[in-house]
Amino acid sequence: MKCREKLLLAVFALMLAGQTSAWRLESTSKAAPLGHEAVFVIKTIKGPTTVEMKLVFFDEKHCAMRVAANASSLVAAPLNELGSEAKALAVCNGGYFHAGGDFGPAGLEIASGKRTDEFRGDGGWVGALMVRQDKASLILEKEFQDAPDISEFLQCSPWLIDQDRIAPVLLQGQNLRNQRTFIMTDGGGRWAIGVCKGAGLLELAQILITPGIITEIKVKRALNLDGGPSTGLWCRSADGREQFEKPGWAVRNAIMVVPRDLK
Repeated sequence: MKCREKLLLAVFALMLAGQTSAWRLESTSKAAPLGHEAVFVIKTIKGPTTVEMKLVFFDEKHCAMRVAANASSLVAAPLNELGSEAKALAVCNGGYFHAGGDFGPAGLEIASGKRTDEFRGDGGWVGALMVRQDKASLILEKEFQDAPDISEFLQCSPWLIDQDRIAPVLLQGQNLRNQRTFIMTDGGGRWAIGVCKGAGLLELAQILITPGIITEIKVKRALNLDGGPSTGLWCRSADGREQFEKPGWAVRNAIMVVPRDLK
C-alpha cells in the first residue's frame, strides 16, 4: 500500500474514532464475582442500534489464559464442559476453523504446547493471542516471531483497537451486524473476553473506545474472534451460578481463563 493511501486510512480512522459519541451506555449490571478478582458484567449500549455485551474482566496477576482444542466436531466438548473440566472461571470461543471441512483451525493454534497448522498473515488484518513464558499478549501480524516456548496461541482477525485507536483495516471491510466474540487488554495486565449481539465490526470498535462505556479497563488493544454461530461465552460465579451464551454449533477451540493458583 502506498504511503499516501496509508495516510488517508489513518485520517479516516481518526475521523471515525471521533464519531464514537454516537454510542452511550444505557445500563450495566452489578458485577458478579467469579473468584480470583474476575467479574462478569452485562452492558446495554444505545446508538444507531442497541447492543448487549456480556463481559468477563480479570487481572493477569490472579488469572492465566489457556487454549483448549477440540480435535473433531463429532466429539467436540461444549464450552461449559471445557470450563468445568479445566476448573476455569470463564471460557469463550476462539479462532476461525474449517467448519465444513476437517474441523481444523484456520491458522496457527497452540494448546498447552501442542501445535496445529501454521501462522497465516493477511496483509495486516491478522492478530493473535499469544502466551509465552506464562505471559499473555495480543500481537499484531507484523509482531509475530515464532518460538518454542510459546505455550498457547490463537490467531484471528480483524484487529479492532490498536493503541487506543480504531484499526484502519476496519475501513476496508463491510460493517455487517452479527454476533461477535472479542478479547481486549489495557496492556498493563487487565483483560476482558466478551460477546455481543447486533454490532458491526466498526461499531464494536467504536463502542470499545467510547468514554463511559468500558469503564473497567482502558482498552489499548482488542481483537475480534470467530463470531456468528461460533459466538459463545461461559462462566460460573463464585456462588455457583452459571452464565452460558451457547454457540450455535461445535467450535474448534476456546480461550479459558483459569486461576493462577489452580492445583
